[in-house]
Amino acid sequence: MPASDLMRRQLGCVVPVWYPDTMGEDEMRGYLSATLADAELFIAPERLALVVDGCPRALSATYQAADAFARRAGADPLVIVKQYNEGKGAAVCDGFERLLADEQVKALAVRDADADHDIYDLPQMFRLLAQMRDQERSDDVFVLGCRGSVTRSLGYARGTLEEVLNRVTVQAVNLHLAGQGRAIDERYTGRYGPFGDFQSGYKLYTRASAAATIEALRGAEERWPKSEVMRWGSEFVPTVELLTRGFVAGAIYRLAWDGQPQSSFGEDKLPEKHSRQIIWLFQHLNTPADAAETVLDNALSVSEYATAPAGEGHLAAIREQVMAACYPDRNVEPPASGGDFI
Repeated sequence: MPASDLMRRQLGCVVPVWYPDTMGEDEMRGYLSATLADAELFIAPERLALVVDGCPRALSATYQAADAFARRAGADPLVIVKQYNEGKGAAVCDGFERLLADEQVKALAVRDADADHDIYDLPQMFRLLAQMRDQERSDDVFVLGCRGSVTRSLGYARGTLEEVLNRVTVQAVNLHLAGQGRAIDERYTGRYGPFGDFQSGYKLYTRASAAATIEALRGAEERWPKSEVMRWGSEFVPTVELLTRGFVAGAIYRLAWDGQPQSSFGEDKLPEKHSRQIIWLFQHLNTPADAAETVLDNALSVSEYATAPAGEGHLAAIREQVMAACYPDRNVEPPASGGDFI
């Protein structure tokens, strides 16, 4: 059976829809129409869920793009309208829960609504997921759509800080797993660099890994209700949970914009945003203070962000915020590290 036919039978896809107040209707419609272009080749209409995350200004553009898709595909996609904006994580959970009710759905993708996730990368991700599922004889797998250059896609500041986050994540999870005699399985991600592009928003899940993603996000929201985990944890929280549970990640290179089409990440807010995720990681894993301090200092000391004008201050702020929140009795001053540290 051709891969496209198999995908239309088995693949579900969630597109969270939210745009900032500054974006006009024509621009929103343009992004969403580009996102849905040719999607009918690989995704059946009843398995494409557009989840409008409490964004009334995007409704008209969403329905227009959905109508154009329906004319090509022969049927309407699902349009789920949330009354309140709860964050991308909640939109993904709502879409996954709706699609998992269909027993024919064997794989679930997440694609952003800014046309950054090319539909023609999806067949390769689908093939890799199927290969991993067959080779591992398990549904406990998921696939990352990796960017060739995170810094070109996100900008130097955010890109290098995502590298810090990925390094801390892998080392902290491996430390946690070592106590159980286990480690992260990197056979399908290692060729793409020392750390997988776990913060990529373009991912493909099996039913098992999608269900675990929902459980991770809903559980984190319940345990830390004031942390707004659904707004910042849509990639990070499931990654940590899947890796700690022993799910195997795969990676494949994908296309990406040279610069983000839209982003809510201002450089002045980057230390707070990344600190929040590392704080959650150490608290969730109950990482011992000595080990956490070493893992954090290892990642910060090698970050090239230190060479940027605001880099030293931002790296120091991340360290201070993480240590103060997780280990208030520890020294928040960075240690010496050969030459200049941060």
